[in-house]
Amino acid sequence: MRQIYLKKLILRNFKGIKDLTIDFTEQETVISGDNGTGKTTVFDSFLWLLFGKDSTNRADGNGGFNIKTLDDNGKPILNLEHVVIATLLVDGKEVTLQRSYLEKWGTGVNAGQLKNHYTEFYLNGVKLGTKKEYDAEVSAILPEDVFRMVTNPFYFPTLPAATQKNMLMDMAGNVTDQDVAALKPEYLELLSQITGRTLEQFKKETAAKKKAIQDELKELPARIDTATQMMPEAENWSELEKELKAKKESLQSIEEQITDKSKQVESAYKAKSDIQAKIGQKRLERSKKESEIREKANTANNATRSEIKELEYKIKSTEDDISRKSSRVFAIDSEISTLNTELDTLRGEYRAINSKQLEYPAGAFACPTCSRPLEAEDIETKQNELLSNFNLEKSKQLQDNKNKGVTRSAKVKELQKEREDVLAETKQLEADLENLNGQKKYKEENLPDAQDPQKLIEVDADWIRLGNEITELENQLSVEAPAVDTSELQDGKRLLSDNIASLNKRLAQRDTIERAQKLIQEYEDKKLSNNDALAQLEKTELTILEFQKAKDNELMKRINGMFTMVSFSFVDEQLNGNEKITCVCTVDGVPFPDLNNARKINAGLDIINAICNSKGISAPIFIDNRESVNELIPTVSQVINLTVSKHPKLMIKMPGDEPMEMYQEL
Repeated sequence: MRQIYLKKLILRNFKGIKDLTIDFTEQETVISGDNGTGKTTVFDSFLWLLFGKDSTNRADGNGGFNIKTLDDNGKPILNLEHVVIATLLVDGKEVTLQRSYLEKWGTGVNAGQLKNHYTEFYLNGVKLGTKKEYDAEVSAILPEDVFRMVTNPFYFPTLPAATQKNMLMDMAGNVTDQDVAALKPEYLELLSQITGRTLEQFKKETAAKKKAIQDELKELPARIDTATQMMPEAENWSELEKELKAKKESLQSIEEQITDKSKQVESAYKAKSDIQAKIGQKRLERSKKESEIREKANTANNATRSEIKELEYKIKSTEDDISRKSSRVFAIDSEISTLNTELDTLRGEYRAINSKQLEYPAGAFACPTCSRPLEAEDIETKQNELLSNFNLEKSKQLQDNKNKGVTRSAKVKELQKEREDVLAETKQLEADLENLNGQKKYKEENLPDAQDPQKLIEVDADWIRLGNEITELENQLSVEAPAVDTSELQDGKRLLSDNIASLNKRLAQRDTIERAQKLIQEYEDKKLSNNDALAQLEKTELTILEFQKAKDNELMKRINGMFTMVSFSFVDEQLNGNEKITCVCTVDGVPFPDLNNARKINAGLDIINAICNSKGISAPIFIDNRESVNELIPTVSQVINLTVSKHPKLMIKMPGDEPMEMYQEL
């Protein structure tokens, strides 16, 4: 078992305690004092050191608990460091933890202004870089959730029921679904249905299906009522069908009479249709003839005009080329002029460099340290060195100048060659332009005359013949076809058609009635099937509840076997007789919230002992209001009692064999 003892606790400027050092025994320590002397603050400081929270799980900082010392007006006293240091024995090895809450003040123009706060963390006197590192070190000793469970008797029973239940199940070990399923055949059937899911997931799915069915069952009566109201009244369908048949026969007779009358003029209309087709064909032939004549009339003129346009395009393109060449010659001349100016400058620089003579700087032949003249031999050496450096630099400058001149001269020659080529190309383009202008002028002067196509059309023999044939055919169309009067028959046909449509509409109501009756029956069948399905789902829900209770009962046997005083139940009886799955802690049947303070403390210690035995750990237990308990049950952990007394300051009970309790002021 991992054993954790609190050996020493130091508080500096923590929640009103200026400076306090407490040495603890490994078994039991009693800290006493009047109300408001700081007993609970000791517990708060220990939890803040470890987790940054107090005994009520509030964090420090804005919105949390205030660790700073306040003055008489309730204002924080500034320029103080707030420090808690604890020395722990972890499996016999000392571990010292420190958390410091410090003020961050402004600098420069903001000096004297409190900007913020920050926290520092130490392990065995070594400052850690981040809170994350510190939290990891604390968690390695004991995680926060378990630490709170085993240091405060009131902590575990006040956790949410689900959290308590999960912890108890973890302590007791798992009762498998298969273990419970072996108790009843219904449980085996339940497990076969939830394959691949948890029981809770299957329970939610079942509830969702049940709700969907219940919602649909609520809607079905309204759907049935709507379908009933929308269903038309039934008629004598056989009589309607007889009447419809008679009307159709009368309609057929009238249509045959109309057809007979129409046949009398059918041949005349066909003849006219044939004549119209011939007229269309003749007009098409005459239109084609007109197009041929118009095309031949202007062929030569159009061809020459097209050639003139092509020449105009070539002339414009050639003129553009000549303009570009002229621009390039101007640019080349400008660049050559610039290069020649640079060459003249380089020649002047070359002569100036070449004429330079060595001039010794002042103090060149004196010691740089003491300014004493150099020896004759040293002067000669220095002169040779200066002359060599001068000649080397002069030679380098002359060569650089020469290289620049060679580069620019080569560029001038290159540009002069390009200028000659561009001028030659320009000369050729000007000759081409003169030739193109000559061709254009010739074609404009010899443009063929355009002919009047309409005059050619009007004297063409074929065009005249086709026009005469069209006129003759149009005369044949003017002969009127014999008139046939079917208006009376058409009126009778329309009346019968309306009667037939009305009868068909009435007969269609029969299908509407059948569909409505079928839909109503489907709704009735759906009600039956949904009620059956609902009953099955309710049965499944009951089986799930019984299965969970059976599993909880098995688990309860294991869980309650871990305790000497308390008992737990996962089922809470409701006023309506139903049962709610929860987690309830009791002592002799009395729920934990209803126990007196003494029994609550011992019940909490019983829970702590079980957790410690299960997890293989022990840690200091802080018992507030210890004076309310005459006798504590034995524990496997270090106990720190916080007791109310009449002492105006905190006191600690000194260990010893004296029958009278001996206290020492802290």
